[in-house]
Amino acid sequence: MHRVEARDNTIDKKLKKFKSDKAVIEGYFRVLEELKITQDPRIIGERKHGIYRNCHTIHITKSHSLLYIYYPEQNLVQLIDLDDHKNLYGRDNRN
Repeated sequence: MHRVEARDNTIDKKLKKFKSDKAVIEGYFRVLEELKITQDPRIIGERKHGIYRNCHTIHITKSHSLLYIYYPEQNLVQLIDLDDHKNLYGRDNRN
């Protein structure tokens, strides 16, 4: 089982922001459990590139994602951010 922790208080702030969005909250806790028990957290997420090249992301809802880094030597999944695509990456690819 992997240790999962937030890098800073960003995740707590985002959970408060989305507290009325049941799908985001339920999806977050579902993904949290998946990250803890999966053999390799890198395989359930999509590898990112550019400034997030060491990160992976997993969809929580259709429009919200959780950004994380996995440190295998420490058996640690570090949560970076939780938000919609535009707020995470600064652009929207739907156009």
